[in-house]
Amino acid sequence: MDNTTKLNQQKSISGFTLIELVIVIVLLGILASVALPRFLDITGDAHNASVSGTAGAMASAVNIAHAKWLASGQPTTNPPIAGIDFLNSGHSNVGFNDRGWPNAANTGEEDISLKDVLASGGNDNQICSQIMKNLLSSSSVTFGAGENCSENFCSVYKESTCTYIYQKNKDIPRIIYYSTNNGAITKKVP
Repeated sequence: MDNTTKLNQQKSISGFTLIELVIVIVLLGILASVALPRFLDITGDAHNASVSGTAGAMASAVNIAHAKWLASGQPTTNPPIAGIDFLNSGHSNVGFNDRGWPNAANTGEEDISLKDVLASGGNDNQICSQIMKNLLSSSSVTFGAGENCSENFCSVYKESTCTYIYQKNKDIPRIIYYSTNNGAITKKVP
């Protein structure tokens, strides 16, 4: 074998230089420092999306209930409370105020009575919870009563507003508000 053939074989076996490897490592480090925080926040984005989706479903359910109230001739009697059977239980289980917004609920084992109306029975947190349980009738989102329950959302009532506090990540407050005065659903997410 002559020297030219040996030289050609050595040139064809060459790899990356040290400088090229250092540049690639630096670029990977820069990409990781930019992309990693983005991937770490994906859980927060998922919690925000869950709350936003639930707020949208709640707004739709409240508006459908209002439309049913309108279609029923806008019934308001006190007592017994005029209501609609949303659970197909044979009993009215969602009641309405004089403007047609849901403000009363029970489990559907009996018709709604005055004790099932917000601000009159003393069980307001439970009533807020039951309103959304009845309107949404979905097992994927759960509602409980009080500030610290074991469900997806805990219901608290104050001044004509049902507040639903998201429980899956309590470090960052995510809240849905339902106004019984005008049916408005608003949310607070970071």
